[in-house]
Amino acid sequence: MNLDFIALASIAFLSSFGHCYGMCGGFVLAYTQLSKQIKLPFFLLVFSYHISRILAYVCLGIFFGFFGSLLSFTEFAKGMMFFIIGIFMMTLAFALIFKGKLLAFFEDSLFFDCIIKKNISKLIQNKSLKSTLFLGFLNGFVPCGLVYFYIAFGMSVQNVYLSALIMLVFGLSTLPALVFFAFFSKTLNEKFQKTASLISYILIFLYGLYFSYTGFIFTK
Repeated sequence: MNLDFIALASIAFLSSFGHCYGMCGGFVLAYTQLSKQIKLPFFLLVFSYHISRILAYVCLGIFFGFFGSLLSFTEFAKGMMFFIIGIFMMTLAFALIFKGKLLAFFEDSLFFDCIIKKNISKLIQNKSLKSTLFLGFLNGFVPCGLVYFYIAFGMSVQNVYLSALIMLVFGLSTLPALVFFAFFSKTLNEKFQKTASLISYILIFLYGLYFSYTGFIFTK
């Protein structure tokens, strides 16, 4: 299977100006507030936060890449995995486009509410560089439709190293928008945000369609 890293980076980059602002904007504002109370350069806090966030994505890529590699014993198993991932991606694309209860189903998480939110509150109160690092790492585990898309893609390659690389590309591609948000929050036109997000969601749907077709061919 050929990997188009330009397309994967484009999806992450475009969606980061819309969806990521909504999902991760609160985290960005949290460490922005921390920076006012920590006697360290702001760029250092931004750098440490995002390095930790990207590291969390890479860890997810390694875990799910390993899981995906276990499902490649037969052509039929591979086909079924592709088909299911494709259906998941198309459903996810519809959820991202139309929002509502379907997206809430994907992005609501008992684990997040019970564990991550509680730790976020503690970290913000600590006001240290270590708090910023941990805040960034926890951000990587926030329930997010786009993260799920890249995890699914990582599973599909059935290779731990490629899966980790895919998640690294995702993290790096969201970096410009989120760094921009940290310095100039609420400066982007809302119409631009919606248009960029819509384009990325359509690309996710097309990837899902491609995966489903590939899976169907493998199972024939």
